[in-house]
Amino acid sequence: MAEAVDISVKLGNLTLRNPFIVGSGPTVKTVDQIREAEDNGWAGVSIKLAIDPAPYINRPPRYRWLKKQKLHIFTAESRLTPDVSLKLIEEARRFTKDILVFPNITYDGKDREGWPLLAKRYEDAGAQAIELNMCCPNMSFNLTATGENPEQATGASLGSDLVELPRVVKIIVDAVKIPVFVKLTPEGGKIAQAAYQSIHAGAAAVVSVANRLGIPDIDIRNPMGTIYRLQDNITLGCLSGPWIRPLALRDTYEMRYYLGPEPFIMGSGGVSDLQSGVQQIMVGSDAVQICTETMLRGFDWLPKMLEQLKSYMREMGYRRIRDFRDLLHKNIKAADELTIYDGYARVDPEKCNSCGICWKIGHCPAISHPEDVTTIDHDKCLACSTCVDLCPKGAIGMEAK
Repeated sequence: MAEAVDISVKLGNLTLRNPFIVGSGPTVKTVDQIREAEDNGWAGVSIKLAIDPAPYINRPPRYRWLKKQKLHIFTAESRLTPDVSLKLIEEARRFTKDILVFPNITYDGKDREGWPLLAKRYEDAGAQAIELNMCCPNMSFNLTATGENPEQATGASLGSDLVELPRVVKIIVDAVKIPVFVKLTPEGGKIAQAAYQSIHAGAAAVVSVANRLGIPDIDIRNPMGTIYRLQDNITLGCLSGPWIRPLALRDTYEMRYYLGPEPFIMGSGGVSDLQSGVQQIMVGSDAVQICTETMLRGFDWLPKMLEQLKSYMREMGYRRIRDFRDLLHKNIKAADELTIYDGYARVDPEKCNSCGICWKIGHCPAISHPEDVTTIDHDKCLACSTCVDLCPKGAIGMEAK
């Protein structure tokens, strides 16, 4: 009989049936989408962003999925109004029972008192928690980055303000009885410090969003063109997808390192399979939000991943998610603490076909090719291993001295 494992996660008085939540985005804006997520085992949904007053940027979406780079980017995007979002919360609570439902909200009025009033409306509508959007870079942060001077700091701009952020979080926490999550941005380089301020202001959890603003590839022979369909011009687009995974892991790691073991962290960014989900947990996530992958593949891939997670846990001897949360912290060292071994690269002459790829490595003093035969001088070898990665035949390996 297989040993039982528990993949549920406790968040205060809430219990998530597993660590995986659909992150706020286009796949969480209808009751049908939420019910499909529940039917496929997702533990929770963060409703599509709602902005009060009415969104000042609210246009039909324009997306690109750049398959080669594993990069998703969008410019224009539609948001929900509070009335639409509140109705969605009410209907979702009526038609679901096993999934955590909470809104993702931003208040864009001139006074901060609108935040708690908005949050209270969601509590009254049946939301089980509230997620504050202190992360979206396609709001005032985008405007500031492109030279404008918006009156209000919203989204990523507010989430990077270590003075104003905790003030806003506190007035919301004091106004409602349900848990408040604060979704934060790495833009500005302060995500760990912002997480600390949010937790100490009373937040029940902090959430990372790995998205960055960036400029996509452009055609240098048509620089005034655009990669987007049915859109002229480009802007600083919101980038996500698997390419961002290393940065996302760093964000979560920094938050956990800064916060310590107790606060609840939801990580996100580039999660698309078991390996990337477990990696997020290993650097400090209690739960994991996934958005881009649900846009590309829907919801029905999760059940298989949950079974893979259970099998993995049994194989590794883990009984609970917490057994491997933070595990990578034991192996992540400062650069001056690394253990590095002397060694060199060695060529297997039976596999090497002298294709010449490794001969062109610009920083390597060790590789030569007398009579077109790849030769490595062990005394000159830097042991960097670039040649191993470039060799298409697997003809080079590293050996310790």
